Amino acid sequence: MAKCHLSVDQLKKELGRRGAATTGRKTDLIERLEAYERNQDFRGPIIVLPPEDNRDWPDRGFNQLLKEHKAYLPKITKEQVEGYFIYRIGEDKERVSDIKALKKGKDMMHSRILACSILVKEDIFLTGVVAAAMKKKVTYNYKIRIEKLSGDPIQSHCECPSGKGPHGTCKHIAAILLMIQDFTETGNLWIRKTCTETLQSFHCPKSLYEGKPIKAEDLPSKRKLNKDELLEDPRPAKYRRNEGYNDFVRSALINYCAHTSQDIALRYNYGSANIQIASMDHDYLELPLTERIIDHGNLVSSEEAKKIEKETRNQSNSKSWFKHRYWRLTASRFGDVTKSTCRRNIKKLCDSLTSKRKLSAPALNHGKQYEHKATRKFEQITNCRVRKCGFFVNPAYPFLGATPDGVIDDETLLEIKCPYKGRKSLIKPGALFPFLEYENNEVVLKKSSKYYDQIQGQMLVCEAKICCFVVYTFQDIFIQKVKFDEDYCQFSVLPKLALFYEKHFRPYLASRL
Repeated sequence: MAKCHLSVDQLKKELGRRGAATTGRKTDLIERLEAYERNQDFRGPIIVLPPEDNRDWPDRGFNQLLKEHKAYLPKITKEQVEGYFIYRIGEDKERVSDIKALKKGKDMMHSRILACSILVKEDIFLTGVVAAAMKKKVTYNYKIRIEKLSGDPIQSHCECPSGKGPHGTCKHIAAILLMIQDFTETGNLWIRKTCTETLQSFHCPKSLYEGKPIKAEDLPSKRKLNKDELLEDPRPAKYRRNEGYNDFVRSALINYCAHTSQDIALRYNYGSANIQIASMDHDYLELPLTERIIDHGNLVSSEEAKKIEKETRNQSNSKSWFKHRYWRLTASRFGDVTKSTCRRNIKKLCDSLTSKRKLSAPALNHGKQYEHKATRKFEQITNCRVRKCGFFVNPAYPFLGATPDGVIDDETLLEIKCPYKGRKSLIKPGALFPFLEYENNEVVLKKSSKYYDQIQGQMLVCEAKICCFVVYTFQDIFIQKVKFDEDYCQFSVLPKLALFYEKHFRPYLASRL
């Protein structure tokens, strides 16, 4: 009892200074104070974090991000943001694959960004404050560096535990990058306003009550109804327990809706007709009813084809892109169809042609990640401007479709290949590049390869005359202008595609209606 000489008030004051409880008798206070002294106030050693390396980070010249800054920012795409969080190679030589941070950042983008400042120099520097997702009073400072020409993220750092630089990929960094990407596309700034930036609202009236529909048996009533009264059949006695009456009502309802074009809610109680059985009932037709539906669904006019191409320029990020591809043979698989033999499993081939499952393999991820850089390299070498394009459909061949990697002009397409196996090699015919060969001592694309059929099919669908075929690796780039071979398309590629569509693919689609 070394503290017995202290009074109760002194003991409480000493305990309060240490952040301990001050309740209890004097003996309890003395024991508590001695325990705190014995355990160094129950506090561990101070951990000093190493300072962040800010040698390349400017310390002045930042301005608040405004809508006028859109003119100084390059076009940033969703693929670039996804590439930084998913496909970027980390220090362990593995893909980062931080998908959760992207999903959470998308949820935070509209409500948790408190401030954003910008500085445009040789690169674009962003800094500001983001609120924590689950705590109201916790905020984190962030720093992001973006390449000025391409818009690729270079560096990122956040004060949160997951965002340590120089390449932090936390949800707060994701929220900022997604906000900047949306800003460059739409001009909308999702930065939360302070209370002094908004109009006062204390005089505004309360929102009006909006009623919601409830079930009839749940309606409030002073008179209590029993179960028999609720389930009472209101029909005349001659129509009760009539086996064919339900079918009569169903037929009358469907016929009335079809005749008058009125939408009656009751018709949704009945399931849709079995299209396969209906097709069997019309077996006298030259073409089965289900296959006629497929052909009719693929028909497009010239105006509709242009509209489809504009709607699908986001490609795999567009639902419309998947919708218009589903019933058509696409150019990326023309080679698989034209090179297939009688030993090929046709059902598995059709399954792969209609699969909506997103594949994730090193070769595919590599191609997605470096396709944009290959396009930029091609533009620098050829001094040509490449435009983004969507899904092309030709009204003359409505069962075919194509999505080139880019369009240079009305008669020139761009097709890029980034081989994963040969990514670190010089481009020359061989095991790493089996689709190339020597012709007159020059490297050219093999006419027997699947890529040649893909390119010729793309030019057929898009009505183009030339396709720039590009092969890109870390060490080299190969460019060849492939001309449209009309005879080869009309007498080889097109007949094979039409035969496969009519004999295998269309019946396969019809069986899944």
